Amino acid sequence: MLTSWRELSTRISAVLCCLLFFWLLYYHLPKEGKELEVGTCEITALDRDMSHPKRMIARQTARCACRRGQVAGTTKAKPACVDAQIIVSKQWCGMEPCDEGEQCTLLINRSGWSCTRQLGRIKTVTENAGKNANGDRVGWKCD
Repeated sequence: MLTSWRELSTRISAVLCCLLFFWLLYYHLPKEGKELEVGTCEITALDRDMSHPKRMIARQTARCACRRGQVAGTTKAKPACVDAQIIVSKQWCGMEPCDEGEQCTLLINRSGWSCTRQLGRIKTVTENAGKNANGDRVGWKCD
């Protein structure tokens, strides 16, 4: 009688362990369209056009979950939530968009910025004309 109870309890424990394993697996796997943590961004699309000689055009689209008063922007050459006033006033260099060691320069017409390295490599980023259904800006164009 005692051995049958041990066998039964062992089987029940095994079933419970399996159920726990599958529950953890189901609820902790990343899901498509998951909610972002507030203040974070993720890249959703990246397109590179290398049809021009000595020039690469890249378009990047990011999805951000920003706090009130912030919008999607670029910090240290990565998508980030930045102060909305920087975008409204088109003072792009205020969001520190360039990598470390690069100098940010506002374009004359304020349509974007350039990041220049000491060796002369220049990366120019302009506001993409694309808008979504809400009329919001949807990306940047990098030459």
